[in-house]
Amino acid sequence: MKTIFKNLKFYLSVVLLSAIAFTSCKQKKEDNPENNLPNGQALHERVMQNRRDAVQSFTFDPAAGGTITGEQGTVVYFPPNAIGLNGQPVTGNVEIELIEIYDKGAMILQDMPTSGVKPNGDIEALKSGGEFFVNAKQGETQLELLQPISITSRGVAMQDYEPMNVFRAGDNLDDTDKWEEADEDNDGQNDQAQGHEGQGPAGEIVMNSILDISQFGWTNLDIWYNFTGPKTTLFVDVPDGYTPDNCNVYLSYDGEPGLAKMDIWDTDQEMFTEHYGSLPIGMEVHFIMVAEINGQLYAKIQGNTIVDNHIEVMDGLQPISEADLTAAINALP
Repeated sequence: MKTIFKNLKFYLSVVLLSAIAFTSCKQKKEDNPENNLPNGQALHERVMQNRRDAVQSFTFDPAAGGTITGEQGTVVYFPPNAIGLNGQPVTGNVEIELIEIYDKGAMILQDMPTSGVKPNGDIEALKSGGEFFVNAKQGETQLELLQPISITSRGVAMQDYEPMNVFRAGDNLDDTDKWEEADEDNDGQNDQAQGHEGQGPAGEIVMNSILDISQFGWTNLDIWYNFTGPKTTLFVDVPDGYTPDNCNVYLSYDGEPGLAKMDIWDTDQEMFTEHYGSLPIGMEVHFIMVAEINGQLYAKIQGNTIVDNHIEVMDGLQPISEADLTAAINALP
């Protein structure tokens, strides 16, 4: 009988210790919910690394001038002695840096949406014909432009060509400014790109846009959307714990080269929203949400048609690679 009692006490002790251990683990998990929440700083660092990885570098003699050609067909022309330091032309080779962005996947992974600031301060959607970052350094020394250089975009089919204007969004690689109309010749007008008929890779006739820039940094070929008909506000309801500080939410316009970022946070409703209720009712779109959790990229893509007082509910983000996310975004209509 004593043996049975001793065994019973032993098993009860084991059960009790197990229960305490389980309770401690459970309490620890509840006390550290951030382990399963998105990491905004990690997402920002991922975006900045993607920009650095996208930089194409060219060794260049600025005294001679000439052109560089990007992997996607962008051509940048430098007149002789156009690159300088403290107002004087530099001598010796320099390093030219180029980023070219033509698709929505790259726009999202580098966080370069096509949201523009109007002269009156309103923020509205832009159609993009290409985003570019151009810079020059000599060693670690940042250089400057002494005269304008030109950027020629990759060609598009004749039926897809639209005359574009020039926009800028900051001088540095890590800038996150919204696009603003450029007036680099100071004539009081938004600079316009020039259309140029060229030849595509298969010998077809294409149209290129040529723009002049007078300072290094981010440049975009854009035109404002001209939405017609009744418009509405839009809200995006995201899972608890998600905010603009730790995730990004974008709006892709179906069939159009435009990508807006939902960067307004309604603190009362705890939802993302857009600027000034400018979305047309009946527009077909895709919502794209990205975050980083424990070093892993997560995303959700879902399509819908905008209705009056639209509220889009997004949840169920899934782990995904950057390559797969890029492919999924670029496959959208």
